[in-house]
Amino acid sequence: MLSVGIARTLGMDATTFNNAWHFRRSTCIILIMEITIENSWHKEGGLWQDVDLERVKASLLRYRPRVIQPAECLSNGILTLRGPRRSGKTVSLKLLVAELIEERHCRPDEVYWLNFESLRTIEQANEKLRKLAKINKSRVIFVDEVTSILNWQRLMKALKDEGLFRKATFILTGSSAHDLKKGAERMAGRRGTVENPDRVLFPMSYTDFLEQLGSLAGTSANAPVEDFLTVGGFPFRVEAYLRARKQDQEFDPWSQFQVFDDVFFYEVNRRRLDRNVAIELLGRLSQVRSNAISTESLAKPLTFSRETAKRYLDALGDSFLLASIFSYDTSKSRVAPRKNRKFLWIDPALADFAAWLGAGDPAQEADKSEMAVAAQLLRRYERRTWEGLSAPRNVFTWKSSGGNEVDFLVIDRGRKILAPYEVKYQSSVSNWDFQVMERAFGRGTLVSKNDSRTRPKGQAIPLAEFLQGKSS
Repeated sequence: MLSVGIARTLGMDATTFNNAWHFRRSTCIILIMEITIENSWHKEGGLWQDVDLERVKASLLRYRPRVIQPAECLSNGILTLRGPRRSGKTVSLKLLVAELIEERHCRPDEVYWLNFESLRTIEQANEKLRKLAKINKSRVIFVDEVTSILNWQRLMKALKDEGLFRKATFILTGSSAHDLKKGAERMAGRRGTVENPDRVLFPMSYTDFLEQLGSLAGTSANAPVEDFLTVGGFPFRVEAYLRARKQDQEFDPWSQFQVFDDVFFYEVNRRRLDRNVAIELLGRLSQVRSNAISTESLAKPLTFSRETAKRYLDALGDSFLLASIFSYDTSKSRVAPRKNRKFLWIDPALADFAAWLGAGDPAQEADKSEMAVAAQLLRRYERRTWEGLSAPRNVFTWKSSGGNEVDFLVIDRGRKILAPYEVKYQSSVSNWDFQVMERAFGRGTLVSKNDSRTRPKGQAIPLAEFLQGKSS
């Protein structure tokens, strides 16, 4: 028998060889079965039987964010996609899988999807990837929630260095900027040739929101932006809103807030932080609203220290949920870390989570409008959002030595002031509302509720238009 000859060559008896062969063969079969379940497109006609793609077909949403292009998936590098949980990362990449296969960029068996959230240790991840390397020559490997595995970056680096996936592109997703940033730094030189390999998917913008609504009805021209301030841009919230409109029902502003529990506390739990401490901090943030405040003043009424508060604020920033907008010192052309800063949610719906938990009051529209403006400025100007939102480098707030304030100041990489922005979400604005910006900076944009006007040194633009990118 052939097995006897091979066994002799290996210095093994036939029984030992056969047992080892059958164990290895059965292990490979089990892995192939696991991969087939996780990768429905490996079966004939199974692409759109994928659980996430089936949800896409059944959904009222027609949201198709293209954060990564098909051609970039063939670069033999390592790309990352980050963003808040439940912001649409998985669906975005599953749609990319469909495009890769249907447009014939790849064969179905060249595209693999692995979910690290279902694994517990780096040893399990290592075993699964090494077995995958042996059974097929894959071209594109998606690893969902890679940050679920501690020290995952060492594993990816080792696999690339060993040449096991020399001709494969890895696309890694995660909800934590902290681990992905550290991991990307450790994989320097192994990222491939794709420009800006680190991408971020935030919740829907107001423009995305409008695209989902299609034609809007209502007597108030500003009703859609008011709806956006309530609903926000998380896809699961927008779909609930669309369903209510389709059934001619009022949208429940507290709809599906239980989902935010996972969005908020995933990183808190992962870092082994205390849920009750986090809830107390959320309540304090709801009191502060959109006002600038020092970390000392923020922490003063809390039952824990400023250092503890900072750890939790960093966790929220690393989760792409809360932006810490620092003050900028124009006299020294640098950030002023000891001055007051603003703590603003990346999505207006998040501002009401503390109230849903019973830890604070519902946010005012004026505060939500300022958060929406901050999110728009971060999308438009912040160059390194993939590092998280704990310390943006291009969007700041400003306060003069005399106490005059401007909500936002945009600074470019050369420390040049690009534009000041003031938010006045009120029925009307006056010339006085422009004076601080115009005296301090010679120009400025005022984001209003309804007013639209042009001045020699500035302009007022309604929030709805600003969020659609219509400001100069």
